[in-house]
Amino acid sequence: MRAWMSWLGCIGLVGCGTELAGTNVVDPDENVTLPSELTVPDVDVDAVAQAVQDALVMTLRTNLMPAWDGHFTALQAGRAGCPDMYVGVPEDIDAVIADADREDFAALPYWSDYCETPGGLYYRGFDMWDSYFEATGSEEDEAGRVASGSRYMVADAAIGDYDGVKYRFLGEGSDALYKSVSPTYERWVYSSSMNGTVAGRDSFEEADTFTPNGFRTDMYIYAVGGDEQYIEARGNVYLLEDRLGDKFDSVAMDLYMTGPTGAGADDCVLEPHGWMGLRDENAFWYDLVFLPSSEEDVTSDDWDNDEYSACDGCGTLYIRGLEAVEVGLICPDFGELWNGMIGVPEEEDFILTFTEIYEGVEG
Repeated sequence: MRAWMSWLGCIGLVGCGTELAGTNVVDPDENVTLPSELTVPDVDVDAVAQAVQDALVMTLRTNLMPAWDGHFTALQAGRAGCPDMYVGVPEDIDAVIADADREDFAALPYWSDYCETPGGLYYRGFDMWDSYFEATGSEEDEAGRVASGSRYMVADAAIGDYDGVKYRFLGEGSDALYKSVSPTYERWVYSSSMNGTVAGRDSFEEADTFTPNGFRTDMYIYAVGGDEQYIEARGNVYLLEDRLGDKFDSVAMDLYMTGPTGAGADDCVLEPHGWMGLRDENAFWYDLVFLPSSEEDVTSDDWDNDEYSACDGCGTLYIRGLEAVEVGLICPDFGELWNGMIGVPEEEDFILTFTEIYEGVEG
């Protein structure tokens, strides 16, 4: 938990509080004098609360879906022979995955090229993918219908034209979907692991107000819906151009949260367990610490920390690693998170074959 780690770094320093006052510090590399004071910036409590709400919704969308959908759309604009299609393992895969051994990968469909169509559409790099989908049963039967799918993609790919970049993905990602539906029961489970950069106009819908210009992420997401509501997110996201609340360019978090549907008597549905950090463009981190993230975080010592463990929908704010006592608690409203704000792929999105690609490719 970065906030606590930053606080531990204050141990041994004189005057570690809302400000660190003292003599100036000389940077040996630049030979310039730097101020040693950590000044707490002015905080708009409502604006920070809204940014935290938006950050959680935005984070749940930094999954494989934009990279996968953007790739399919952009690829269909190509021509036969541009790009060249293969089945195997790209030679340049080790440029994306460090120390990758090509023999460890199964032969998969991919394109690899450095070409341009007569219409000015260019393809650079490579993109390899894999997908699986299976469904059994019927939703009308008592036993119900069970469907499961998974996808994987690794790429260093750029597709664009005279109007700019249509698709850009540098990195590796995977996701999986499980759905079970019957006349009396419904549940879905979605997970995604992403480590890479996604950009390009074909990857983002116009209605996406959070990341329309792309992001760089290292994020794991796990979400459950239907008869039970649950989310889990661990990692970080950097917005390439856009800003949350016109101020924050990065998000980091390690948290989980239970929704109202299917919650137990001891579950808190007002706030997550764990923490979330927002970084502004001055590189100031605003860390909001909620309930303890797990029972292991609670020691047997009799600490006077009841105010940090209350299920009140509020978190304790730390700025640059120091508790912002003068600001007070920050209380986001996560209620709308469960009203359709968590998106999952459609079942048909888990299939991407050469046949589907060439249906939209001109000869």
